[in-house]
Amino acid sequence: MKKKLPLILVALLVIGGGIFAFTKSKSKPTATDEPSKKKRIEEPTNIIAVADRPYMRILPHSDGHNLNLEVVEVKKDADSVEYELEYQAGSLLQGAFGQLSIDSLPATKKILLGSCSAGGACTYHDDVQGGTLLTRFNSKESYALKSRWKYIINSKGEMAFSSQDAKFQIESKSLAKQSYLVIFNTAGYPEGLESEPVSDLYSLTSSSKLSGSGELTIRAEEEGELMIMGYDGSEWQEFKTTTEGKMATATVDLMELYVVVK
Repeated sequence: MKKKLPLILVALLVIGGGIFAFTKSKSKPTATDEPSKKKRIEEPTNIIAVADRPYMRILPHSDGHNLNLEVVEVKKDADSVEYELEYQAGSLLQGAFGQLSIDSLPATKKILLGSCSAGGACTYHDDVQGGTLLTRFNSKESYALKSRWKYIINSKGEMAFSSQDAKFQIESKSLAKQSYLVIFNTAGYPEGLESEPVSDLYSLTSSSKLSGSGELTIRAEEEGELMIMGYDGSEWQEFKTTTEGKMATATVDLMELYVVVK
C-alpha cells in the first residue's frame, strides 16, 4: 500500500497538469480575436510654418448632431487629408476618423456626433464639449497638424464665449440667437494677410449665419502695437485695437476668423 501511494500522486499530478495546459490553450485568444485598432497619426505635428499651413474650419449643424470639417485653402500641394476628430461627450472621450479628398477646394466632410448601426438606427452623443483635431496631409512631403476646438451648446441664449485655451474671448448680443457655436484654433489662414500673426488663429462658426458686432479680446504672444484682423470669407479687415500688455481688444464685426498681428 505504501508503494502504491506515490504512484497515485504522480498520476494525479500528470492528469492535473494536462487539464491546466488544455484550459490555458483554450483561453488564449487567437490573432483573429484581437480587436482591430485604427492606426493613429504618430508623426510630429505643427512643424511647418504657419504661413504654409492649410486653412480649415469646423462648422456646427443646426440639428446639433453633425459637424462639417472643411478644408478651405491648401498652400502646400496635397492629394488627401486623414483626420482624427476627438471630443469629450459627457464623461466619455469619443472620436471620428476618416479621409477626405482635396482634389478640389473647398472640400467638406460631414461628421456625425454619434454612431449608427448597419440597420440605420443612430445614437447621438450628449453634452459634446469639443476636443482636438489631428490631420495628416498626404503628399510628397506629408505633414501633420493638431489643433483644439470647442463646441458650444447655447441652450440658455448666452452672449459671452471663450476658446478652449481661454485666450480668445468674445461677447455679442447677436450670439445669443445662435444655438450651436464652434471656436476652433485653426492651424493656418487664408491668403491675403500681409502681416505676420502674433497670436493663434481663431475660427468662429455657428449653426446659422453670423451677423452683428461684438467685443473681442485676444491674448497675443508678445507686446507692442497690436491689431486685431478679421476674415469675412473673402477678404481681411482690420479693427481699431486697444492694447494692455499682451491683450488686444476691439469692437469687431462677427466673422469667421480672427488673429492679432503686429
